Amino acid sequence: MAKFCTECGKPVADDITKICSNCGADLTAKPSENVGQKSTSMDRQEVFGRAVPFFAAKSYAVQTQTDYLIALQSQNRDVNWVIFLVFCCLGLIPAVIYYYWFTHQHQVTISLSGVTDVKVTAIGNTEQAKKDAAEFMLSIS
Repeated sequence: MAKFCTECGKPVADDITKICSNCGADLTAKPSENVGQKSTSMDRQEVFGRAVPFFAAKSYAVQTQTDYLIALQSQNRDVNWVIFLVFCCLGLIPAVIYYYWFTHQHQVTISLSGVTDVKVTAIGNTEQAKKDAAEFMLSIS
């Protein structure tokens, strides 16, 4: 069965591909993860020029950058501290396992499409990442 990019409609060659080679859209993102879309007349370099310092101030580092996509990740984790403290009471090993295997670092992906008008789509994987991505979307004019 053929798979198509949800952003540009280009056929995707295989089921392993995670990013569209045509527009840079994240093919693995679920629609509910999408923080927002915004069209802007800024060019791609200007959007990325604003995104990198914006997220660097929030402790994110660039993981991947192409002409159409930038993926940022923070070393901060989304931890439920009540569960962590319960595991600490049960012993240090369950607490460490919970912290490193069952918590997630904040990740934001910004994908761009279009040639003249840039459509910015920001996707976050934790509540804090979604909040940060939504704040960035508000800063784009």
